[in-house]
Amino acid sequence: MDCAACGPCAACGPCGACGPCGPCAAAGPPPDVTDEELQALYECIIEMTEAMDANGQTEPVLASWSESDRAEGSDFMGWTNFASTPYISFTHGERFATNHANDIAAEVYGQYEDIGEMPVGGVVAKPTFSIGDDGQAYWETLFLMEKAEAGASPDTNDWIYTAIMPDGSLMGRTLGMNSENMQFCAACHMAGGEDTDDLLFMEEQYRVQN
Repeated sequence: MDCAACGPCAACGPCGACGPCGPCAAAGPPPDVTDEELQALYECIIEMTEAMDANGQTEPVLASWSESDRAEGSDFMGWTNFASTPYISFTHGERFATNHANDIAAEVYGQYEDIGEMPVGGVVAKPTFSIGDDGQAYWETLFLMEKAEAGASPDTNDWIYTAIMPDGSLMGRTLGMNSENMQFCAACHMAGGEDTDDLLFMEEQYRVQN
């Protein structure tokens, strides 16, 4: 198979080395991956993405979240990560996920269920990835939640939801492109996060504690 036909992080024979996550593989497939291996995989994905971003890589086979027109596709990698290790997010396609918060959000995010309210401008990013049967990491969707000014989006409790595909293309954004696709995200968060400003937190064993 020609390398141009391989998707990001694809492990397809000789094309595997051409993928951005070629070196990012666990010793075994799930569920045999340890927390240490998960963390190493995730760090590898982030390091490879940052290197590609720094080099201005634009080849389709090496596309990533950082290729997005949204600055958050690159910026989130420098934000505070509140996940001690990647974990399975059953509400995000049963993929592995972590939780990053920008400087504004990081001031309160670590309070978790006691957060009260997210300040305007706070953004939470949830990058997701999957692991193939060979232990190879695959980029998946990057999910973003941004707290907007009061009244900016009443139907979503003033949260702006964004989803960026693994190649950097925009799946949708509240009040923007394919806004209707993001309504499911809003409905889920509003239903489960009534007492936490629509924020849904990972289980306690995966949290970085202040």
